[in-house]
Amino acid sequence: MFESSPEFPEGSSSPGKESTASSIYDGDELTSIDVPIDRLSVLDVMDNLALTTKLNRINSKVWKKGGEIKGMAIRQRDRVLKGREEDIDRYKKRLLNALNTFETKLEDAKIVSQREKIMFSFGLGNVFLSGLIIGAHPEWFHVWYSVQLCYLMPIRIYSYRKRAYQYFLADLCYFVNLLLITWLWVFPSSPRLFLSCYCLSYGTLSWAVITWRNSLVLHSIEKTTSSLIHVLPAVVLHCIHFRISDEFKDTRFPGAAKLESINLKDGFIWATVWYFIWQTFYHVFITIRRQEKIKAGHMTSFEWLRRSYKDTALGKFVNSLPEPASVLAFTMIQFGYQLLTMLPCPIWYRSKYLSGIFVFAIFMVASYNGATYYIDVFGRRFQKDLNKLQSDVATWHNSSTPPSPLVDAPKKSDSDVDRLDLTDSAMTTATEDAIKPLRHSINDATIAFNVPVVSENRNGSGNGNGNGNGKEGDAGIASETEDEFQFKKEN
Repeated sequence: MFESSPEFPEGSSSPGKESTASSIYDGDELTSIDVPIDRLSVLDVMDNLALTTKLNRINSKVWKKGGEIKGMAIRQRDRVLKGREEDIDRYKKRLLNALNTFETKLEDAKIVSQREKIMFSFGLGNVFLSGLIIGAHPEWFHVWYSVQLCYLMPIRIYSYRKRAYQYFLADLCYFVNLLLITWLWVFPSSPRLFLSCYCLSYGTLSWAVITWRNSLVLHSIEKTTSSLIHVLPAVVLHCIHFRISDEFKDTRFPGAAKLESINLKDGFIWATVWYFIWQTFYHVFITIRRQEKIKAGHMTSFEWLRRSYKDTALGKFVNSLPEPASVLAFTMIQFGYQLLTMLPCPIWYRSKYLSGIFVFAIFMVASYNGATYYIDVFGRRFQKDLNKLQSDVATWHNSSTPPSPLVDAPKKSDSDVDRLDLTDSAMTTATEDAIKPLRHSINDATIAFNVPVVSENRNGSGNGNGNGNGKEGDAGIASETEDEFQFKKEN
């Protein structure tokens, strides 16, 4: 249909005719050729129209890929930001949990402390009233002593049975107090019973404050009771022998009036009689009849001594003996201790000054043990917990990377970690808002209990006993001391 044009040499054109450059689209490639204008065909024009359509299609694909890349970037940004918010929320939750735990402990301590304040006031008032009666009306002190036993012993029986310590109620200290009450109100005219009570009270009972470390802790009714049942019997007998008038003594306590001096031999004999009466009942009703319960875990003074002194030479000797022989050895050792503590009794009986000094010294030992409890056990335990909490807060606040809250966070890639800056203003603000109430609570507790405040620095470390650099040996000793006070029951 169309005639083909003649070919011309490369680089030349048809004579008398103008030439133009025409781009022809050949499938996937663009080919640029020089075609004379008068030689352009309809197909050449249609090829140029196809090129425009292809360019539009490529441009559409580019915009589509750009949209996908933009959406991927937005999703990546949202995922990283969401992960950071989760980390911040987890960090705040950890700090708030610590705050709630600390505040719960403070609230519980407030409830307990209210009861302890009442008991402390009662214990201190008891000591004051006892001193007032001794000084103003010594003839009534035995009544005051009896009244105290009437309300303290039921509490002791209830608390010991609740903790499965009821077998400690069969110890010698309770037997001596029962013996003294019997003499005061049933057989006050018996000189031999008075002699036995005097030797046992000034002997084994008083010295047990030293050997068993009884502590006068005024806010604890348990420890106050333990101290009173060891100290008061000697005080009662001191008042009867030295403080009341002879006329009243002859009328109310003729047994004491008849005994002008103590014969050490008679004291040994009668004290030994009552001691073996007690030991007989103890071994029959406790060691033998309650043998299965003791093996099941019920504690007695004998079992406690065997466990506590198992590493000493005397403890190894007693524990190495067969079962009946070990009980007999323990009985004889305790009997020897009783005779040894009874040796100074004639001296106390002859001199009211020496007797008063001895009773006062026993009371001071109990008071010192109570002060040791307050400082070494009660105070240092609270100081240790408070310093640890202060150190944790200081570490969380100053550390560039919070140590604990991100432990459970999902694992992130290196690029995500680079994007997640936990030291920016958002993390700083969240951390500060979370620990601000915790700091107020710690400062209030610090002021209330006079605990040294843990200082901070900006190098990411807290100073104080709670940061691992402080000495915790004292706190460990305090815990052991508390256990000793808990389980060392008085005999």
